[in-house]
Amino acid sequence: MALIVGNLLTDPAANSFISLLDAEAYLADEGAGADLTTPLGRWFVLDPGEKESSLVRASRWLAASYRFIPLDGASLSRVGHVAARLAAESTGTSMFTGVNVTGQKKRVKAGSVEVEYVDGSMTAHAAGMYWPW
Repeated sequence: MALIVGNLLTDPAANSFISLLDAEAYLADEGAGADLTTPLGRWFVLDPGEKESSLVRASRWLAASYRFIPLDGASLSRVGHVAARLAAESTGTSMFTGVNVTGQKKRVKAGSVEVEYVDGSMTAHAAGMYWPW
């Protein structure tokens, strides 16, 4: 899949907020000597096609999950850096999975409203899209 860099909020042809070259340059300092057991370390050993796919998924997740103010060049660059970070940190993890719940049982009650969490855990997710951190 070829990356088409642009503002996914206004350009229907765009599929990534950042190019692979720019993403690798942005992440290079942190990735130098990164442990291969970490997502960032694994990012640097992926083939270019996998990296591009990861950038597309991260960019689409950002565009679908957040509403941005109009993005000028500098803001678009910062959003591209966020997409690069998400692409690298989500290596080996699906960004569009259901909510993962673990832990101890916990029940919350406020007046007539009561919630019991399966295994007692609330996890960070947006619209069913789960991030493990």
